[in-house]
Amino acid sequence: MTGAAGQDANDRGPNLHGRLQPVLDAAGDGLAGDQLEQVQRAHLVAAYWHRDQLRRSGDPFITHPVAVATILAELGMDHELICAGLLHDVLDDTGCTEEELVAEFGEPVVELLRAFHTIDDPERRPPDWETSTDERVLTLKLADRLHNHRTLRFLPEEKQRRKSRETLDVVVPIAGRLGLVQVEEELRRLSTATLSGRGGIGASFHVITAGAIMLPAEARGRWLEEWLGELHALPGRWARLGFAARLIAGMPRLARTLRTEARRR
Repeated sequence: MTGAAGQDANDRGPNLHGRLQPVLDAAGDGLAGDQLEQVQRAHLVAAYWHRDQLRRSGDPFITHPVAVATILAELGMDHELICAGLLHDVLDDTGCTEEELVAEFGEPVVELLRAFHTIDDPERRPPDWETSTDERVLTLKLADRLHNHRTLRFLPEEKQRRKSRETLDVVVPIAGRLGLVQVEEELRRLSTATLSGRGGIGASFHVITAGAIMLPAEARGRWLEEWLGELHALPGRWARLGFAARLIAGMPRLARTLRTEARRR
């Protein structure tokens, strides 16, 4: 695996390495030395095993584990959990084996993956999984669900509604119990928008939320709350879709402004 993943990285050049930048930016000085190298290695291995896979959106599959790892880094999680975020779909969706990952990253990272897959499978998870599962594994589950909800618009409508109802009933309370307030609030907003998404509210808000990843994490919730209120006030689908399009176009400029203001404070 080492040689194959390394060769794949060489073949893809700086574009592959550049995809990890959001994780490194979110982690800041929290990753250095051997820990940084392990996270970089997890990214290369995940990119290799997911190399021919696409998401429903048409994006390369690796964009999902990178987004999950970025959420974990924003939450201040350690390098093992960030590695698990990058690798969380490798065992189920590729030909990679547990033995290969243990040899590469050690037993602690792979144990996180095992526990994650147990609670991710309704037929395998224990009845009390919400309270009996290790908090780090639950945090990985929350990060995975959050990014999947940000891109929920690419799923069939009935599945969107089913996932949103489960998120409100089961996943949001877990985030609240763990004290992950920003995750709790965003999951609630996204799920509520989907379940009340007549007239383009759900689709428009999911587009806006996906674009809002550019904003600083500490400011994101306030802006999303305001934009969801404005969507509800607009008259009809086309007005809401137009509002979403204008926001996405202006998102890079808003992100720069917010970061500049934060540095001045």
